[in-house]
Amino acid sequence: MKSDLTKSNYYFARGILIALCGAVLFSTKAIFVKLAYRDTPVDALTLLALRMIFSIPFFIGAAAFSSNKTTNVKFTGKEWIYVALIGCLGYYVSSFLDFVGLQYVSAGMERLILFIYPTLTLLMSAIIFKVKIKPL
Repeated sequence: MKSDLTKSNYYFARGILIALCGAVLFSTKAIFVKLAYRDTPVDALTLLALRMIFSIPFFIGAAAFSSNKTTNVKFTGKEWIYVALIGCLGYYVSSFLDFVGLQYVSAGMERLILFIYPTLTLLMSAIIFKVKIKPL
């Protein structure tokens, strides 16, 4: 029993650490983009292209790692292409709008908007769909 509790605590602490690292890295992206805008004559499309080029290996690695699980539905080659296209389109559009927005607002304001987005979504769903907000 004690080993299960210890293992559970280990995974919980590991999850918290990963979430914190992700939040910090997510927040620093805007700072680097603002520095690039300030120090170089670069536009949003060029920065976005560089970001996408550097991130492709990580996305491919994550897809390969998660697709090897035995509980997953196996995709055909055509389905992988569709998933990749939808993922690239969604990533491109959201990142492009984010990078263009950084030309007009401060990095702090952009981070505030992105981090408050889930709260706004929750409040809007409670108002529009009349869903009661309950704790987990």
